[in-house]
Amino acid sequence: MSHIADKLFVRSNQIIVASVASVSFVLLALDVLFDGMAVKLDGYIHLWSPAWHDPVSDKIFFALTQLGCVPAMLFLTLAVTLVMLYQKRYAGSLLFWGGMLGAWAAFVGLKELIARPRPHNLISHSYAFPSGHAAMSTAFALLLFLLFYRRVTGVYRVALALFCMLFPLSISWSRVYLGVHWLSDVLGGMLLGIFWVLTVVLIFDSKLINQVSKH
Repeated sequence: MSHIADKLFVRSNQIIVASVASVSFVLLALDVLFDGMAVKLDGYIHLWSPAWHDPVSDKIFFALTQLGCVPAMLFLTLAVTLVMLYQKRYAGSLLFWGGMLGAWAAFVGLKELIARPRPHNLISHSYAFPSGHAAMSTAFALLLFLLFYRRVTGVYRVALALFCMLFPLSISWSRVYLGVHWLSDVLGGMLLGIFWVLTVVLIFDSKLINQVSKH
C-alpha cells in the first residue's frame, strides 16, 4: 500500500491521474446528456435499490450522507486547516481551501450547465449531475491524504489511507442508496473531485506539496 501511495506524490503520475479523471468525466457527462449506456445502468440500479433497504441500513446511510453536505464539509475543512495553521503550515492551509472551494464552485456550475433531473424528478434545490456530496468528500479525502500521509507512520498511516478511501466511497454510495442520485452522478462527482484537487496540486507545484506534507 505504501509503495502505491507514494506514487501519488510524483508529478508525472499526478498529471496522468488528473488527465484520466478529466477525460472520464467528460465522457460520462456526454453519456448523461445523450442518454447512453451509463443512463440505462442508472435506471436498472435505481429500480433494484428498494430491495436493499432495511431500518438499520437506512439510519446508517442517512447519517453518512449528512457528512457530505456543504456545511459539514466546510466545518471539517475549517477544523483541518486550523490544525495546519497551528503547525504553521500556511501553504497547506491555502491549498486545502483552494481545493475545497474550487470543488464546490465546479460542481455547482456543472449542475446548472447539465441540468439533469434527480431520480423520479425528486424535489430538490439542485440538479443531479455531478453529485456535490461525492465531489466534496472526494476532494476532502484526497487533500487530507496528500497533506498528512507523509507526516504519520505505522498504524496511523494505514488508518489515514483507509479513511481517505472509505470516506468518499461511503458518502457517495449513501446518495445512491437513499435514491437522491443516480450512480453516474456520484461517479462524476468523484472524478471531478480527483481532477480538481490534482489540478490545484499541480498548480502549487509537486515540490511544494512534498514540502508541506513532510514538515
